Amino acid sequence: MLKQDYVNETFKLIAILENSWDFIFSKVWLTVKTYSILHLISVWVNTSKDLLNWTYWSKPNMAKKLKFLEENWFVDRKIDEFDKRVFRFFHTKKAKNALQIVSPIYENSINIIFDWIDFKDLEISFSVVRKALDNLWKCTK
Repeated sequence: MLKQDYVNETFKLIAILENSWDFIFSKVWLTVKTYSILHLISVWVNTSKDLLNWTYWSKPNMAKKLKFLEENWFVDRKIDEFDKRVFRFFHTKKAKNALQIVSPIYENSINIIFDWIDFKDLEISFSVVRKALDNLWKCTK
């Protein structure tokens, strides 16, 4: 298998996953990307800078997603009590309800997709992706 073939197959997988999960998340007016922000906020990644570091998105893209989540009452923004330059994002009741609805469906779909794949194969695949990401970061510096 050529490296380009691996990349092409990975792009296909990502596109199919994103399209499938966008369908799931659309039931509560979210997308894969807005869901991922809400998920990160639920594990206390709640500043713009930290969200950018965890998602690798551009600042304008993150700003657009956060604006959507705020305008649609999924998140609230509050100034950090120790550093007045930092905003922290928090779930609203609407976000908590949306996550309760779609998270089990999302987790079940992950289990179905990866159920037949041996855990060792998943570990190897994850290791390859992590190494590729590390190499990409080295290229950008």
